[in-house]
Amino acid sequence: MIQNPFRTFKNSAYLFYWAFNTFSLLGTWIDFTLRQWIIVEMIKNERAATQYVGFYNLVRFIPSLFLSFIAGYLSDRIGARLILFFVSLIDFFNACAISYLVYTNNLNVYNFMILALFLGITNSFYFPSRSKLINSIVQDKEDIPSSFSWQGISFNLSKIIGPVVAGMIAKNFGLALGFLLNAISYIPLIFYLLFLNDKVGNNSFEDKRNVFTSILEDFKNTISYVSCRVKLKKCFYSIFTINFWGISLMSFLQVFTKEILNENINYFSYLLSMLGLGAVIGAFFVASTNYQVILNTREEIFIIIYGICILLLTLLPKFSFFIMFLIGFSQSLVFGFTNNKVQLLTDNDMIGKVSGIYSLFNITLSYLGVFVISQVGYLFGVLNLFKIVAFIVIFSAFMIGIKVKEG
Repeated sequence: MIQNPFRTFKNSAYLFYWAFNTFSLLGTWIDFTLRQWIIVEMIKNERAATQYVGFYNLVRFIPSLFLSFIAGYLSDRIGARLILFFVSLIDFFNACAISYLVYTNNLNVYNFMILALFLGITNSFYFPSRSKLINSIVQDKEDIPSSFSWQGISFNLSKIIGPVVAGMIAKNFGLALGFLLNAISYIPLIFYLLFLNDKVGNNSFEDKRNVFTSILEDFKNTISYVSCRVKLKKCFYSIFTINFWGISLMSFLQVFTKEILNENINYFSYLLSMLGLGAVIGAFFVASTNYQVILNTREEIFIIIYGICILLLTLLPKFSFFIMFLIGFSQSLVFGFTNNKVQLLTDNDMIGKVSGIYSLFNITLSYLGVFVISQVGYLFGVLNLFKIVAFIVIFSAFMIGIKVKEG
């Protein structure tokens, strides 16, 4: 059943959050594109660059391994607004720092890693806190799929525009200005979160247990909560596959662009934009879908399509723009359906903690995945890496379907 995809914007608090967060994400994608390209500029050798990408993403993963659930726990206890405010503020200073280091020609592989570590820390807190805040703002269950789908749309709209802007800035003005624009993009969101009504997305801390004991107990209870729900557990299987293997692989797209396609940063930025364009259309499709249909959709079908598209990218590089569009479209459908299922299937008092674990699967495990498959790329080369991962994704999707059916 098709519904009005714009229905969630009747809520003015959500409308303003979406607008300011979208502006911030635009800067984030400019920043992402430039940081990825800096790696291949600093390290000229293909296999060494592939391996460094792995270490870079491992550094970004380590904080989230320990902090993702704590972030969800805190968002349930002390409120998401305050957490998101400080996360945005720290990312603002991070962007200022790398802009300064690039401008003064003092950026190196070591301080680049330190800044990556701080990005990993803030990223650990972002997703579960954002999920809790949106659930607090949008209280109508039927509007939840539209709200989270529009988050996907803003993310992917930024993915379309941000890389192109990054490429233009890098070519005409240098990398430092791009990082500075990212810093500026955080300012409206920071002020919005600062003055947002405390009653929205903010809770009182009433738990009298020792904090460490409380976190451990809640973590065990949340794992048990997810494990007892087959549809919810399937979402975690699916998002693990698409992130640990698929999204991780996209971190090597700049190496693929330079070494296999023999193209430059502008071509790389256009590939990212096509990925984003496909994802926007996929997210808009999910936003228009009734929540009952979402609950009954088998997302492993889209994971299979995703894997096939990765394989086609290695076989038909001349069609890379179109193939990247399909990869973005199928990827967005997987994210859209699984993310909305998690929100719809989880009780309100558990959403922060479940989102904390989901964040580990949805975002942070992709960093670990990059480190793991970077070793494969170092041994077999980037072209074979793409082929190997494609087969793993397809096989994993079939296993998810079989395992869930048996369950």
